[in-house]
Amino acid sequence: MVDERVVGEMNHAMVHRGPDDSGMWNGGHVALAMRRLSVIDLFRGHQPMTNEDGSLVLVFNGEIYNFKQLRSDLERRGHPFHTLSDTEVILRAYAEYGDDCLDHLNGMFAFALYDKRLDRLLIARDRVGIKPLFYAEQDGTLAFASELDALLRSGIVRGALNHAALDAYFTFLYIPSPDTIFQNVHKLRPGEKLVFQDGRIATERYWQLDYAPQQSWNLDSAAEEYAALLTDAVKLQCTSDVPLGAFLSGGLDSSSVVAVLSKLIAAPVKTFTIGFDEAHYSELEFAKEAALHFGTNHTESIMRPDMAEVAGDLARHFAEPFADSSAVPTWLVSQLARREVTVALSGDGGDELFAGYEWTRMTRKVAAYNRAPASLRSLVDAALHAMPASPKLGKLRRFSRDSYLDPMDVFRRRHTCYDHELRARLYNPDTAKAVAGSAIDRYEEHADSMAGLSHDDRMLCHDTHMYLPDDILTKVDRMSMANSLEVRVPLLDHRIVEFAATLPFHLKLRGNTSKRVPKHALRELLPRTLLRQRKQGFAVPIHRWFRRELRGHFEDVVLGPSALNWRFLDRKTVRDLRDAHVQGKENYGHHLWALLMFEHWLRYIENLPGVSVG
Repeated sequence: MVDERVVGEMNHAMVHRGPDDSGMWNGGHVALAMRRLSVIDLFRGHQPMTNEDGSLVLVFNGEIYNFKQLRSDLERRGHPFHTLSDTEVILRAYAEYGDDCLDHLNGMFAFALYDKRLDRLLIARDRVGIKPLFYAEQDGTLAFASELDALLRSGIVRGALNHAALDAYFTFLYIPSPDTIFQNVHKLRPGEKLVFQDGRIATERYWQLDYAPQQSWNLDSAAEEYAALLTDAVKLQCTSDVPLGAFLSGGLDSSSVVAVLSKLIAAPVKTFTIGFDEAHYSELEFAKEAALHFGTNHTESIMRPDMAEVAGDLARHFAEPFADSSAVPTWLVSQLARREVTVALSGDGGDELFAGYEWTRMTRKVAAYNRAPASLRSLVDAALHAMPASPKLGKLRRFSRDSYLDPMDVFRRRHTCYDHELRARLYNPDTAKAVAGSAIDRYEEHADSMAGLSHDDRMLCHDTHMYLPDDILTKVDRMSMANSLEVRVPLLDHRIVEFAATLPFHLKLRGNTSKRVPKHALRELLPRTLLRQRKQGFAVPIHRWFRRELRGHFEDVVLGPSALNWRFLDRKTVRDLRDAHVQGKENYGHHLWALLMFEHWLRYIENLPGVSVG
């Protein structure tokens, strides 16, 4: 029998994800609970939702954007509806199609559906991995939740550390799925379903992205198709019964979403942007220009956050080590937006689909430099290493070293924070031994699955399959939902994702020009300055913080007498990294942020009853 008190505690841990309503269904050996952020059919979308005879029970996080069309199709097939919610559409679609209902859904979702007649639980996550789901099984008992913090309150997670995941964290600053920081606790992968029946778990991918470039595309035809897909995606995703707005960084992707949204709705779009003082003035100016061009109701804020407080909040909401520093502006812009709206559209996804990241361009530049005579490169390398250390020189040295690597190793290094050599110094002897004995390389697993692709397409495929769901979308979901804000990502409509995978690489990046198709498609809508400028985001002054605002906090928390990280890390290496950064010899801001977030995470776990990493 399920302990309702435990399920209630798990549910309460996610009140921020759903402050408007809560519910629980208990079938004896199965219980489902839900916190609801009301967005569609505010008063009749209560969850868990059942069908008429109680044989199907559903909890669902997210949005189904094509729910109106699906509802019409299902009504024609004889299915009755009692609400206007997208939740009921999933329930009826399962009744009609079974597990194949997943193929009919366009949206971001994680849901669990219990089929009482079969005593069978179906859990599924959307194709791209916009919405999260964590699960753990012990002795025939399955527990799952939208956040790891809630799952840790189930009583079946004891906290045995996953050392392979720890190593991945310091490598990439996040932990790739299906792993979590704990042994025997997993993330459901994007496009994956899980069936729990007769005490057994079976997982299966119901959707896989196929990279198959078609040479028949040209710039004009691809741009026309992209414009049509983007317009339809934004049109579907602006459906809401509560106030809706958009993030606006001034970059191509967020500006594109706002441009289309402005054409589709009559009232001025509410847009939101943040900055971190005078150092980022120019980035705010791009957002202002876009807001003025599209006539939005624009809110801008210069943030001066208490970073010591923010770091602790972030550790709790991620509930495992996560150190992409852009989580900070995402957290802050979500707070800003939530004052006026409940739903916000974001431009995330365009960089992965259309080669927008600097590391893609730099990997190709290294390959070009690699064609220079080896003797010349050796002379350059020697000269660089004879110069005094500085952050700028460090970049040049790494570029020079990269020219001796395989292209995909160059790409991997640019995704890496702590490289192999530095991680070997970072771990204390016990951690080093444990890491060596538990090696799982999710990066290599993805690389192996892309063996038939060109180096260029493999870079984008890797970004889409690993970096996008496990870093970018993780950050966006946790930071927005921590503020009870729903963020939608029109560029990741699965039809756009599938379309992008059919484009030849030269239509995405040629020379230094990235996102060629989106730029061509939107050339009449966007100001020329936005089309020409390089990638924009809510930039973070992470290097400065550790030389100024965060310097004392790092000393007290990471290096202080009550620090917990020494159970795993080498004290001298941590001090050396801090010293090199403070003295301006290297830019180790991201490395130090990883150490700070790891310490805050250890303190969060230390205060969580029943869970200890020892």
